[in-house]
Amino acid sequence: MTGLLVACLVFAQPQGGTLSRDVYGVPRIEAPDLSSAFRLAGRAVAEDRLWQMEMSRRISRGRLAEVQGPSGVASDREALLTGYTADELDAQVQALPAEVRDAWGAYADGVNEVIRARQTAKALPEGYARMGFEPEPWSTTDSAAIAVQMAQRFGGGGAGELRNYALALYLKTQPCKDKVFDVLDDFAWWNDPASIPTVSAEDDLVKTRPTIRKPSRGDTERQFASLPPSNVIELMPAVRLAEAESIRTAARAHNVLAKTGSYAIVVSPSRSKTGYPILLSGPQMGFGAPSPVHEMAILTPNYRVSGLNVPGVPGIIVGHTPHVGIALTSGVADVQDIFHSPLDGDRYRYGGEKLPFETVSRTLKVKGEADQTIVRRRTRFGPVLFESRQGKAVYSLRSAFAGRELEGFGLVFDIYRAKTAAEVDAAAGKIPVTFNLFYATTSGDIGYRYCGRVPIRADGIDPRFPTPGTPAGEWKGFIPADQMPHALNPKQGFFANWNNKPTGWWPNGDTPLWGRIFRNATLLEAIPEGKLAIDDLERAAWSIARRDDETDEQFFPMFQRALKGATLDPIGTDAGAILGAFDGWMVDGSAPASIYKECVRRLRRELFIPVTGNFVSDAIFDTVAQPTIMWYALEGRSKFKYLGTRTADEVLRAAFSKAVAGFRETRGADPGLWRFQAGGILVPDQPRIPYGNRGTFIQLVEMRPRPIGRSVNPPGVAESGPHAFDQVPLARAWLYKPMQGVEP
Repeated sequence: MTGLLVACLVFAQPQGGTLSRDVYGVPRIEAPDLSSAFRLAGRAVAEDRLWQMEMSRRISRGRLAEVQGPSGVASDREALLTGYTADELDAQVQALPAEVRDAWGAYADGVNEVIRARQTAKALPEGYARMGFEPEPWSTTDSAAIAVQMAQRFGGGGAGELRNYALALYLKTQPCKDKVFDVLDDFAWWNDPASIPTVSAEDDLVKTRPTIRKPSRGDTERQFASLPPSNVIELMPAVRLAEAESIRTAARAHNVLAKTGSYAIVVSPSRSKTGYPILLSGPQMGFGAPSPVHEMAILTPNYRVSGLNVPGVPGIIVGHTPHVGIALTSGVADVQDIFHSPLDGDRYRYGGEKLPFETVSRTLKVKGEADQTIVRRRTRFGPVLFESRQGKAVYSLRSAFAGRELEGFGLVFDIYRAKTAAEVDAAAGKIPVTFNLFYATTSGDIGYRYCGRVPIRADGIDPRFPTPGTPAGEWKGFIPADQMPHALNPKQGFFANWNNKPTGWWPNGDTPLWGRIFRNATLLEAIPEGKLAIDDLERAAWSIARRDDETDEQFFPMFQRALKGATLDPIGTDAGAILGAFDGWMVDGSAPASIYKECVRRLRRELFIPVTGNFVSDAIFDTVAQPTIMWYALEGRSKFKYLGTRTADEVLRAAFSKAVAGFRETRGADPGLWRFQAGGILVPDQPRIPYGNRGTFIQLVEMRPRPIGRSVNPPGVAESGPHAFDQVPLARAWLYKPMQGVEP
């Protein structure tokens, strides 16, 4: 026990270990064995976050409406239509290694100790009385449901085929209807060589690259022509189901995991001022009160780790041990596909066979209303997302990690027992969901592994559209671990990632993301030249929160060029002069930042809406029309010529004029008052914390012989009491507290 710790709460049982807390209430568990430690871990999290855990298990298991009423039905319906049954979740728990399974059981026991104690003391969180129910005992099934949903949300990728199909059908009604596939190639590009990878070609350890065949135009046209007839109105509900839109909405409302993102920097001894590896991890999982994530330290003779955990899920996900520091960011690999199968009566066809659906009837209980029956149907590919009446076909979601989501949570135990880079990499290579995993060791190595079970698709398949559910359309296996991107001790002396592509040869798949303009450029710019200290990584996190991670200021010089010598009215002249002062910083209250942001928004519309329309809604349009295609369109490098008869400068000036006119109408005639409002973190009964583009939990670790870590996780470790908001002052000031140590 260090002098840092304050024993706010300590209790012991014979040979059962102890639970203490530091001045911020962060739990520290010391126990003689894993089961005793995880019993105390369950106690600690339940003491801090019992109501959040209650909502999380109900959202994950499709039981929210049972206590919330009709407003929870949409989320529950999604969970019951596509999620696992209790028996299926239990089967994944039983497949965990015995010691991990025992730890999960002990965690549930610890949660239940707190539930019983609070019931006896009539000290349950007020949400139970407000909604009028008592907590049921916690089970490993509850933990599994939360963990599976977490793995699917943060470690899934792909399943955008129905969205692309809907967009292609929509484009056929727009002025570009005769060039739909040119527009598709522009907006859903395969691989942009200008996109910055995590691993450079010289550091890439893949000796034999996997065959990832780029579909030809003929492949695309044939596959599109073979799709069952449909329409946008019919497809959109299935698009929302594939993206679990209602579950995400419910998760945000109850401060459980909903958002994906994350950044990481790991520095080798050769670039470190102290000669020790340093690591920054910023998982971006949303903000709330309480935070979606929790912090603790678990210390046993052979498992010693401090860091981030998810309430309800046993184990620490991001953290450090006496030997290894770990950072994770979402990998965004295309590991999920939509398959379509013809209907034949009450069966579906697969080749020459007529196969029955696997059906499970599930009860959706609704407070104050009659129960509903939800029938989950599955084909051989996975859960049915929807049945097309027009096309007489069903569409199913196939996931490369189906039934294996919990494997990664078991492998995390191996990672945190590892002492060498080889041991970390061996465990990471088995993780079935898609993550970028970074690590630093006290022996001086830094490494990177692109995790996930990535399918090898049949020749001729364009993964951007639904795949024919035929024997010929089946996946042909999975990319082996030695062909997945990985690297060790890069020559530049660091890795930096903000969900960018792993290597230059890795394609986008069905979801265009990695292009010439992407936010990792902002992260790289925040890393100074020369030797680095942990303070430099601190400043990098501070810096990127105040930069434009959407466009990387790429369009600013274009607007400068277009406005040079332009004839403008006095307000336009003033606005142009203010825009000319833009320096790339999106500072709260900055008029140049506000004008630049609005100019880019107007530019997106000026370029594409006359040709493509708004893709059904402005929200979809803003998502699909990414900065990369905007830049290529302005440069005349796109397949479709979006400029038409205008020059790029004319389009830029039109966008500027519309931005000025819009601001003049809504904010008045003084451009100096058109100020930018940065995003922030909402705190109940307090002003927001400015600049929300940061990690939900930020960890900074120097991997010395005895690692030293600092972290922050606003608003606090607990959902009520003295530690509910005590990290808010740290977050406002961009300060960090000492992490619980992992030393004996």
